Amino acid sequence: MNNNTNKVKVSSPKGRPLLYWVGKKPIEQVQGYPAQLIEVFDPKKKDKFLRIPKYSELEKNWHNLLFHGDNKEVLATLLELGFRGKVDLIYIDPPFASNKDYIRKVELRGLKDLGRIEEDSESIIQQTMYEDIWKRDEYFQFMYERLILLKELLAETGSIYVHLDYRMVHYIKVLMDEIFGEGNLVNEIVWHYKDPSGSVKREYLHKHDTILFYCKNKENYKFNVDAVRIPYKEGTIKQAESGTTSFGRIVKVHPSGRLPEDVWEIAIINSQALERTNYSTQKPEYLLEKIIKGSTDENDLILDCFVGSGTTCAVTQKLGRRWIGVDVNKGAIQVTSKRLQQIIKEQQKKLIDGHASKTFAIYKVNNYDLQILKTEAKELVIQQYGITKIKTDPFFDGLRDSGELVKIIDFNHPLTLLDLQLIVDELNKRPDEDRDIVVISLGRETKVDAWVEEWNKKQPYKDTRTKKRMRQFIVFDLKDKNFVSYEPSKAEVEIKRIGKDKVKIKITSFISPTIIKRLELEPGLLQKKIPDFRSMIDVVLVDTNYDGEIFKIGFSDVPEKQSDLVKGEYELEVSEKPTKVAVKIIDMLGEEVWVTKEV
Repeated sequence: MNNNTNKVKVSSPKGRPLLYWVGKKPIEQVQGYPAQLIEVFDPKKKDKFLRIPKYSELEKNWHNLLFHGDNKEVLATLLELGFRGKVDLIYIDPPFASNKDYIRKVELRGLKDLGRIEEDSESIIQQTMYEDIWKRDEYFQFMYERLILLKELLAETGSIYVHLDYRMVHYIKVLMDEIFGEGNLVNEIVWHYKDPSGSVKREYLHKHDTILFYCKNKENYKFNVDAVRIPYKEGTIKQAESGTTSFGRIVKVHPSGRLPEDVWEIAIINSQALERTNYSTQKPEYLLEKIIKGSTDENDLILDCFVGSGTTCAVTQKLGRRWIGVDVNKGAIQVTSKRLQQIIKEQQKKLIDGHASKTFAIYKVNNYDLQILKTEAKELVIQQYGITKIKTDPFFDGLRDSGELVKIIDFNHPLTLLDLQLIVDELNKRPDEDRDIVVISLGRETKVDAWVEEWNKKQPYKDTRTKKRMRQFIVFDLKDKNFVSYEPSKAEVEIKRIGKDKVKIKITSFISPTIIKRLELEPGLLQKKIPDFRSMIDVVLVDTNYDGEIFKIGFSDVPEKQSDLVKGEYELEVSEKPTKVAVKIIDMLGEEVWVTKEV
């Protein structure tokens, strides 16, 4: 793949009506990015995985694809790799522009009550997976670009389902009309989730989402009506058999059920359900099952470029279709991978005619590995310094208890004069703002202190009697504050050969300083000691023949229930020849620890 010269042309949207916003610009051409194969799941060690997943080569020997990267970049890469017009169904559950953080509730394994004051209180750690806070124009452009690319990937007989709620569905419908054509709207589906929780004072409870169902071409799109008929109630069937209902003839002609409707009564995921991943935005598998059965046939290709907890991939895998999943959040990739490993293991136990279920490979497009660490560091800062997040402010991160505005500088670089100038530019847009500004960074340039001192002296007095000046900059450099930004997790693992063709692996210790720190800072926690270090471990993966580049998951320890611990001790078969064994341990917050050894 030549990324220096190859440009892929993209068709311009020509539909009506049009929605306008500041900065609206259609995509005319895109350039793919290198897709690096980093991990495969192949416990049977039979599949051949492609380093560059070109469609022409995958078509002959398919394995499913999970991409870690920005979905705009990944969609461009898929176009360059030959996937134009090859996707049969697209389902996306994009950000709703809800103006809040979306979190994953994290409980340590085997310690359900650690950190709980009451049985029904919140989980001990809430991990922010992504922030759904947008300026409206930015949100429109973000969705516009991705929807244009998705149309290019969709087959002529294909369909796209876009899952939204009341905040943005009317705007995105206009975008869909422009991109796909208003004549290609098939249905506006209402998902009504019966849920007794919630309270309101001056409005009705919000109890539904909207799913926009468009096709590429209204003349020949797939729709399997019999696959999604609604089963008759038992009483209706008995009445039909006895001839006591006017529906008797219809029931006999269509015994599988009545015609599907555009209002779906589907319950939210039960708190005890095995499919639950503790993602706050997770959708029920049955919802995706209806969509996939209705709009695809066996072995069709389904794409979800906001994969989240992996529900689309999980249901597609169970239904015998092919899938592509994409997410920029590494935690989402880990959760999806873990979920698919469990499903594939179960499928391979029940092989039909010796035919193994399709496995998957993980590719990285650009490097987003630091996202989990950055998110965790930011959460620690917010807790340690008593910061309340401001959901309505697109620039500042929050307010301190003492009233100052807070700006957290990206921990990838120290605080620079440019960072300070950007804050000044924002303050100039707010002439009435007189609060002090706390700037939190990990390190700072040498010129920063002098700049801050000079700025603070020039600010007008807020109170002439006390000589208190307004808009004072206060810099918190975490390197000066004895703050553990993110000390990496550590593990000690014994790896030794036993006999000619076996290796024994034993995790003798594991610690996640980040988890410990979060427990210490969480307000109101019962300060219990963690009795078993395995409570901090989510998954253990092993490659018994690691080549130094691609991690091949030959063995995985993924406990089925949250109350179960990883075993932590394993005996696995290996080649009689010298080999490198790699053990990957993923903690409950998604941080990875690798241990390798030649045996």
